[in-house]
Amino acid sequence: MFDRSTRIGILFAGALVCAHAQWSNHPDPRTPRTRDGKPNLTAPAPRLNGHPDLSGLWQAERTPEGEYTSVLGHDFAALQIDLHDINKNVMNVFWGLKPEEEPLRPEGVAAYQRHQDNPLAYPHTQCLPDGIPADMFVMTFKMIQAPRQIVLLTELNSPARQIYTDGRPLPKDPEPSWMGYSVGKWEGDTLRGIAGLDSLLIWEK
Repeated sequence: MFDRSTRIGILFAGALVCAHAQWSNHPDPRTPRTRDGKPNLTAPAPRLNGHPDLSGLWQAERTPEGEYTSVLGHDFAALQIDLHDINKNVMNVFWGLKPEEEPLRPEGVAAYQRHQDNPLAYPHTQCLPDGIPADMFVMTFKMIQAPRQIVLLTELNSPARQIYTDGRPLPKDPEPSWMGYSVGKWEGDTLRGIAGLDSLLIWEK
């Protein structure tokens, strides 16, 4: 009997496809660099309207192959040919946590179990959008920051995710939306976000 990490891993092994970020190797002239030309990761963050500017191409840290094989077995690496395109959390957002440590409400536990019992009903296997956070763990995603909103563009088949920072509240009775409803609020240099209805809940409706 597979554990749930194994079942999710096999599901995504068949579902993920290879795509490459556009212009991923173009050096941004605004990036502060060290004397040897490498990006200076200790330099102050760029700013926009007094806040850190999150604009740019982002990628979740890639998981070493050994970590996959220690959990999913050596056959998984042979089956999943594009490990360099994903992060372990796309297979299980709670990777490494014990079931009692997973921060889910009872309705979330029930929804999670329904998807475990029927993994082929997961949106990605039907060529439908995964939504956030799953899209952020595959390949790269781009953030575009404007004064009143931040837009996330992924390399997958999902629509753009808009995070409004103009002070609006979340809708009380939102219409279904694959990318949900998001609002954010700056607290000093920290952006705090609140996510609304997400794609999995919509898929179940």
